[in-house]
Amino acid sequence: MQSKVEPFAVGPIVGTAGQTSIRILGVMPAGTLSAGQKAPHGRIRWRLEGEQRWRGPVHFRINGNFDSSGVVVLRDLEPGRRYQFQAGAVAQATSEDTALDWGQAPTGHFRTAPASPRAPVSFLFGSCCYRFVGLDHEVEDGRADRIFSRMSDNAAAAPTDFVLYGGDQVYADATWKVAAASSQREYFDLYRQSFGQPNIRRLMANYNHHMILDDHEIENNWPARANPDLWTSKYPAAMKAYQIYQAAHSPAVPLNAEGTRLERDPDALWYRFRWGCADFFLMDLRTERVLSRWPWQRKIMSQAQEDAVVAWLEDEPDRVKCLVSSVPLFPEQRWPFRGQDSWEGFVAQRQRLVDAIHDSGGRRLLMLSGDVHASLYARLDRRGRAPIHGWICSGLFWPTALMAFRWYRPMIRDHHRLRGLWKPSLGRVTVPGEVYSRDAFSRVSVDENGATLALFDRDGKPVDGAGARIRWQ
Repeated sequence: MQSKVEPFAVGPIVGTAGQTSIRILGVMPAGTLSAGQKAPHGRIRWRLEGEQRWRGPVHFRINGNFDSSGVVVLRDLEPGRRYQFQAGAVAQATSEDTALDWGQAPTGHFRTAPASPRAPVSFLFGSCCYRFVGLDHEVEDGRADRIFSRMSDNAAAAPTDFVLYGGDQVYADATWKVAAASSQREYFDLYRQSFGQPNIRRLMANYNHHMILDDHEIENNWPARANPDLWTSKYPAAMKAYQIYQAAHSPAVPLNAEGTRLERDPDALWYRFRWGCADFFLMDLRTERVLSRWPWQRKIMSQAQEDAVVAWLEDEPDRVKCLVSSVPLFPEQRWPFRGQDSWEGFVAQRQRLVDAIHDSGGRRLLMLSGDVHASLYARLDRRGRAPIHGWICSGLFWPTALMAFRWYRPMIRDHHRLRGLWKPSLGRVTVPGEVYSRDAFSRVSVDENGATLALFDRDGKPVDGAGARIRWQ
């Protein structure tokens, strides 16, 4: 008798790939396994695109401690190749299968990193996807999911290495704290509903994904208004849900010595990876903040993370460097919009970061950011130094009902000096192109000569004037 491989309730979500390995997340229906239960319900098989013969299947463990989810690690793959796979779960967790019926299991794709350290890179980038949540904690409509269909179309029309998200993939504090998630189950259900919508589900099953958090995975402007109760109740629930649905398929979560399975909880949520000619560092700018009335004591990230960023900048500085900051490094906002939530509230550490970028000697650096519900290109010029290029893409979906927050250009300072704590100027900031304040996603293409930043509206049409073509100096 054949065992049916049933579709996952959430996923498969294709995550981080190396040259010879890939991580893929699958989530079974809520309550499949209770806390403390672990069993090899997961199944996956794969093949090179165009091949007839399947490899596998591989069994992998589903863990009741992590909302009935599991991550499988495939190894011994070929660099720079696109693979087809099927993944799902069986009802009876056995160590041996006499036969498997894959008829109901969806088919997905992933790509391994190229062998060449000079290969160009092209990926989709965006942030901030708001979904209305009702008093019953249910996502109320599917409008937010529409843009992911357009992203799938764009990814299929041109070579696409992966999709990168810059934060606020979910809004746990949606609708002005009405029906905001607070319990562990509510956080789990929010991710299940958000990542279970059909278009984002299709995108996540067919392209590699990289994610980092911002404030709305926890609470708006976290941790500015945190109190002891939020630290001991809401925050642990938010972080466990984030670990399962966004971090587990990334390099943030360590593998065992053999590289075959997840070993333990992450020590930190920031991480780095390499793809072709480019090195990526995804910063965690929410969970390590130090708030103080004294500006020289304020930190947006820990000293350990700051040291890791500096070491990353100094390691092979001639390579393309893509630094992902959930909140913009620049431009600053005008008074009275200026606040303490972004880098402008942490001027001492901002000064050290900008100095480290310039002191590294690298001339190919691109900052990728989100958060502000607008998309724009900006640059920081400093005499005698290579410019720092900034690309902000936000939001993927921001409802018309919240239109008051859509008009960003009047809020920002253009042609201004970026101040440091001890230095009057870190360079001059300019915003030469359009500022687009509606739903959008972007394609970022980089090689050793330069970068192309292209913006697309929610219908998938190019937005003229908002992107940029960069030539490294």
